[in-house]
Amino acid sequence: MDAYLHRLGFTKSYVDSNLYIKVVTSELVIIFLYVDGLLLTCVEGQIEECKKKLVAKFDKKDLGLMHYYL
Repeated sequence: MDAYLHRLGFTKSYVDSNLYIKVVTSELVIIFLYVDGLLLTCVEGQIEECKKKLVAKFDKKDLGLMHYYL
């Protein structure tokens, strides 16, 4: 996953090795990996584009909007 996210233009955070950041047209795109899932946050248009690229490469399912996070 790390190499693929790097190819998509994401940079791994120095603070947390599960956090990836990318800036697209002055908007921040953030992906946080955890065990077998990920959290993706950014402006709506970028979310859809990023999800398409990730689903094309990995067997992922969209669980919709996050309602809570522990």
